[in-house]
Amino acid sequence: MMQNLTGQFQIKDWQETTQSEYEEGKRSLAKVKLEYSGDIVGTSDLQYLLSYQADGSAEFVGFETIQASVNDISGYLILRHLGQFVNGVASSQFEIIQSSIDDNLIGLKGDFTSGENGVAGYTIHLN
Repeated sequence: MMQNLTGQFQIKDWQETTQSEYEEGKRSLAKVKLEYSGDIVGTSDLQYLLSYQADGSAEFVGFETIQASVNDISGYLILRHLGQFVNGVASSQFEIIQSSIDDNLIGLKGDFTSGENGVAGYTIHLN
């Protein structure tokens, strides 16, 4: 059995709008489209709510719906994200909260760290 699900995703679209501004930063909403490769193959729609600090770093939360196939089974995964953006690098811890592909995926946790040109590597840790 595989140890983890791994691969990468590419940001295809990022539309971010400021929701509110205050002295030490701002809050914004990002609507993002991703394309997945590796053990998960498909596309996703993701919404992040970001809270920026004065130095440009940010904390974010989000929900992502991935239309994908895993081990040749097609369906969807819904992920809940908790992440940060520091020194130009985004990273997130996430959890699969719904799955039509395999109920055993629900509750699994993973993470990603962004790289160059909107590409990030992901890992989902199998129990």
